[in-house]
Amino acid sequence: MTKFVDIHHEPNKMLTLPDDFVEVARDLRPRNHKTVTVIRYQRAGKIIPNNAHVTVIFGNDGRLLSYNNFSIDSDAPLPRGEEALQIAQQTFESIDPNFARHLRFMRIDKQTRTFTDGGRTVQTPILWVKFSHRNGSYNWVSVGPGGQIVEVERDSRWNYLLSRRSTEEWNFDDWVLVREGKRRQLPAPQPLG
Repeated sequence: MTKFVDIHHEPNKMLTLPDDFVEVARDLRPRNHKTVTVIRYQRAGKIIPNNAHVTVIFGNDGRLLSYNNFSIDSDAPLPRGEEALQIAQQTFESIDPNFARHLRFMRIDKQTRTFTDGGRTVQTPILWVKFSHRNGSYNWVSVGPGGQIVEVERDSRWNYLLSRRSTEEWNFDDWVLVREGKRRQLPAPQPLG
């Protein structure tokens, strides 16, 4: 049985969780000068940075701010650009139709996301579909193999002076390690730890 992320107590069928994943951490963290809830799902056990996991971030009003699925290991093809754009628009519409109404499509980039699973490195190709919002934020949906949603990011802010993201990146283990003083600062465009 497929599991889904709940938004306002309703399962969102675009945002999946692997069947064998359980909640292993729930923390309150700062994001854009507000307190958010960061939830990590993975197979039961110790948290190992960059292992197979899903991180979900909610605002204090229950709004989904971020979803990252670092568990997709598939040989299915990526959708074409037009299809990826449709999937991204449908995803934002399913999460918050009022917010989605004010998004403006910017571009699609081909990128890769990497995680480890059982000591094996997995690289997941994605189409990174980016939007601007009338509130000045950047937002995106990353569409992976077979049209699966790999990432959703909402209300990401940019520091133009430093050419870096300014929004904290609790959904990215390498950035969390910087924040905890366990590794050196990541290069731009990653936010300062």
